[in-house]
Amino acid sequence: MQAWLQVGGHGDAGEVDPYAVALREAEEETGLRDLVSWPDPAQPTLLQVAIVPVPARKREPAHEHADFRYGLATNSPDSATPESPTARLRWLDLDEALATIAEDNLRVCLSRIAEVIS
Repeated sequence: MQAWLQVGGHGDAGEVDPYAVALREAEEETGLRDLVSWPDPAQPTLLQVAIVPVPARKREPAHEHADFRYGLATNSPDSATPESPTARLRWLDLDEALATIAEDNLRVCLSRIAEVIS
């Protein structure tokens, strides 16, 4: 989509737990195997549900996508590696993320994280 976005993706057939999907996708896309729920590692917290437009691509028409957004934490952010050589992956601190991203719905999610940190 040529934009800085959170990691994530689609659930696979049979997956019914949005947090498990988010965690699996984040692990696949970052290579980080120590990801835990944030702010409480024992209790996943849904930070936001956002309905976002997805533009048409070669194999699918334009549609809307529901993002279930959770906070995740790692002890090894510098170990993040993209899942493919063409994937752009960069760790951003909160201020840098707010200054870099263009999607208003993601800014809302980041603002919610900022409220918890403050």
